[in-house]
Amino acid sequence: MIRRFILTALFASYTAFCVSGEVVYVNAQNGLNLRQIPSETSKSLQVLAFGQRVVVIDDDPDLNGWYRVEGGGYVDGTHTQKTDPFDEMELLGEGRVTAYAETVYCCANGNYPTTGYTIACNSLPFGTEVFIEDVGFRTVEDRGPVYLGDEWLDLYLGEYDACVQWGDQQRKVWKVTE
Repeated sequence: MIRRFILTALFASYTAFCVSGEVVYVNAQNGLNLRQIPSETSKSLQVLAFGQRVVVIDDDPDLNGWYRVEGGGYVDGTHTQKTDPFDEMELLGEGRVTAYAETVYCCANGNYPTTGYTIACNSLPFGTEVFIEDVGFRTVEDRGPVYLGDEWLDLYLGEYDACVQWGDQQRKVWKVTE
């Protein structure tokens, strides 16, 4: 956690000087609010996804670290970086992603599953962090049936209805490298 904080602080200082017309990428794990005006309390126009490419239109020092971006609106520059964050991860490929909601038992690693954090995977070691397209960051804490194979991930969603709604999908998966 401390390492991630230090990296975030480095990215923040790295992006302090941006030139108009420059491309930056969202590095906020849960996405970044595109704001109506340069303020954390301003109305959010939309949430930009992790890794989304953004073109800076104005980075005037009077904006206090906020960038006016192409398409309208402002983003907090401390949550952007100049390089594509997906270049810093290993693309594992596209795999099958299902969901589960079992809450009676603990995970194979001994922890209880946590919504928004836990995934089951048969081919990656416990503690491996991955980024799943259109889902976000998750950590391997559980295993699944062998017949599902190695190209499979199972999201812990906590509620049965959410699992049914998710179904069985194909998603690109990246391994977070350290």
